Amino acid sequence: MNFLLLPDLAAMAMLLSILYFLRMRHPREAVDLWLIGLLFIFLEAIVHAAYPAPGPWRTAAHVVALNFFFVAGAIFLWASGRDIFPRRPSLLYLLVNSAPAAALLTVYGLNIRDPRVYHTVAACGLFVGVVSAFAIMRTWTLGRGWWILFVQCCTWIPIWFFASAGYFRDAAYFLLFVLYFATAVVFQISLPRRSLGKVAIVAGFVIWSFVFLSHSWASNHPGYDAIADEIWNLQKFLVTIGMLLVLLEQQVSTNEWYAFHDHLTGLPNQRLFEDRLSAAIQQSEENNTRTALLMVDLDGFKLINDTHGHDVGDELLRHISHNLRSAIRIPDTLARLGGDEFIIIATDLPGDQPADLIARVSATRISHALHKGISINGNAFNVTGSIGVAVYPDDTTDGVLLRRLADQRMYEQKRQIPFNF
Repeated sequence: MNFLLLPDLAAMAMLLSILYFLRMRHPREAVDLWLIGLLFIFLEAIVHAAYPAPGPWRTAAHVVALNFFFVAGAIFLWASGRDIFPRRPSLLYLLVNSAPAAALLTVYGLNIRDPRVYHTVAACGLFVGVVSAFAIMRTWTLGRGWWILFVQCCTWIPIWFFASAGYFRDAAYFLLFVLYFATAVVFQISLPRRSLGKVAIVAGFVIWSFVFLSHSWASNHPGYDAIADEIWNLQKFLVTIGMLLVLLEQQVSTNEWYAFHDHLTGLPNQRLFEDRLSAAIQQSEENNTRTALLMVDLDGFKLINDTHGHDVGDELLRHISHNLRSAIRIPDTLARLGGDEFIIIATDLPGDQPADLIARVSATRISHALHKGISINGNAFNVTGSIGVAVYPDDTTDGVLLRRLADQRMYEQKRQIPFNF
């Protein structure tokens, strides 16, 4: 056993443990796949560290290590594209094409050096790849389908020529190069743009792919063994650290989102509403337009909670939020202030229309959205609400007073109209 690799194994085990505990606190399907892929890389490192003396056991260990690399790469590729490609077709495509790839690595690991065997595997791989690429074009866009076909040809045709020239190691490791480089490309597409973790992951897989591509050359130049070994271990840690960073960045992003949005409905909360109102008033002042503020309070909502339970009440609020969101324009803001109170900022309204007309039109549109029938657990609800409207700058030029005025008008209407659920 190579005891010099034990510190690297311990460091990788520690990083995997951190990723596992983060995943336990913040479960995500993608992280599960990352953990499985990294586990296969860790197992390959153990096999590599425990390489026996030359003989049948070393041959078996070589086959296992090569296939662990392939399985890990396939899992990483699936994880990187699961949110941008149709899941079931892409998974079937990956599984079908794994058979010839695993066969090629196994043939090389068993020290078979007959070009005819490699030609047979390459021909089967190209056939399966082309057929599956045409099949998957039906579920993906045509452009993606042709790119897959191109990648298949650029994988198996060079492998054929490598085997013809007697470069069997190059044939095997070229396959791993394509797999890991493709994973880097898909991670580049799928991960968020401004992500430090993305930079580490993509860089790690690019380095990894070129380590595979240059493996034959490095093996034939003993003077570069030490550098090759260091680079060989570098990308493993780079990818693992990158995945930890992506997970932490996603959690920070989630926390930031919840700081400005209502947990139940996903609408902006009061904090984000105040920022949007200030921006809307400033825009109206600059463009000589109007901003309407609509305060909406549901009538008799407490009775719903008392009669049907809070779960039904929460579901009703989600339905109402959806109906109100569909009733406003794209630049407008719908926020939930808490309980059964909603507020809407209608921005950039025409400056040449009377304020009372703007108020009537806006209130009517929101009232129609509230009156849409809602069915929950077999119970039908007809929702009504009281709406108060204040218009900037006709009613006031102060944002606080604008909200207070809309609130007063809403309560004036609530005292006049009986609720009906």
